[in-house]
Amino acid sequence: MRTIVLYMTALLVGFVTLLSMVGATGAVDIAPVRETSPHRSDECYPGSFGRNEEDIDALEKEGLKKFGLKPADTGSLFGKRGIRGKPIQAESGERLEIRWEGFFPRYRLYYFPSREHHGVVIGECRFPEGCNNGFFFGPDTDGNGIPDCFRLVQWISSDYGQDDGVPGYLDRYRYIYDVHRDKYYVWRDLLIYRCPAPLGVPPDPCRTICDPPYETRDVGNMTYPRIFKTDLVEEKRLLAPE
Repeated sequence: MRTIVLYMTALLVGFVTLLSMVGATGAVDIAPVRETSPHRSDECYPGSFGRNEEDIDALEKEGLKKFGLKPADTGSLFGKRGIRGKPIQAESGERLEIRWEGFFPRYRLYYFPSREHHGVVIGECRFPEGCNNGFFFGPDTDGNGIPDCFRLVQWISSDYGQDDGVPGYLDRYRYIYDVHRDKYYVWRDLLIYRCPAPLGVPPDPCRTICDPPYETRDVGNMTYPRIFKTDLVEEKRLLAPE
C-alpha cells in the first residue's frame, strides 16, 4: 500500500511540474536545442571545407598572395633521397620542404612551424606516375616576394599513369592544411577524363597528351576540374592535441 502511495505522489508532482511549464497558449516552454552538424569540426569551418576549390581561391580576396608550389625535378627509384629544391622560408620562421624519400621513394611535403620543430607531413605523392603540385597563401605586406607567414597550403597529387585506381575516372588527392587553424583535410576526387589514360608524357610527369586531361568548369574567370565525386577521407589537427 505504501508503495502505491509513493508512486501516485510522484505522478502528481510530475503533473504539477508540467502544468507550471505551460504558458497562456498551452504550449510547453522547452529550451531550444542547438543544431549541430556531424561534420562540424569547430566554430569557423565545417568539415566540408575545401570541397569546392573556388572557396579556397577566395582567400585572395582577404589580401593574401598566392604562391606556386611544385617539385624542382623528377625523382627516380635510385635517385638521391632528401630535400628537393630550395626550402620555402617565411619571415615568421616557418618553412616548407619537398622531400624525395622512402624505400620506394615518393615526394612528401613537410611543414615546419618553427626552426626547432621536426616538421609534419602535409602532402605526398599517391601514385607511381603521379603529377604533384600545389600552392600556398600568405600575406606579403612589404611586397618583397617572401611570405610573412603561411595561411593555407594545398598539395595536389593526380594519377597521370594507367587507369588503375577507380576505373573510368582520373584519381586525384588534395591535401589542404589550414595553418592558421591547424586543420588538415584530405579529399579524394574522381575527375572525368578528356583523353584516354595513360596521360603522362615522360620524362615530365605533369606533361600530358591533352591539356587539360580532364573536363573543366568555369567559375567567373577561373577554370577548375569537373569533379564527378569527392570524399573527405581525413580531417584532423596536426600540431594541437586532439
